[in-house]
Amino acid sequence: MASAFIGVVIALAVGLFVGNSSQRAKRARLDYQRTKALIPAARKVAIEETMRGLGVVATAIAVVVGLGFVMYLLGKQ
Repeated sequence: MASAFIGVVIALAVGLFVGNSSQRAKRARLDYQRTKALIPAARKVAIEETMRGLGVVATAIAVVVGLGFVMYLLGKQ
């Protein structure tokens, strides 16, 4: 009788451990799939923001070069 009780307790402990591990694995897989689905949208936003920043930098460089050219022409007179 006592050995059957010990066997039941051990089986219960192992079952709880395996069930808990299985539940954690399912949650981790779901989190992974959700995060993986968000990556294309995040990549698109990052590329758009990078292009916007490059446009601002290119505009600033064009203005500085243009002003330098105008100052050069005015100084030449």
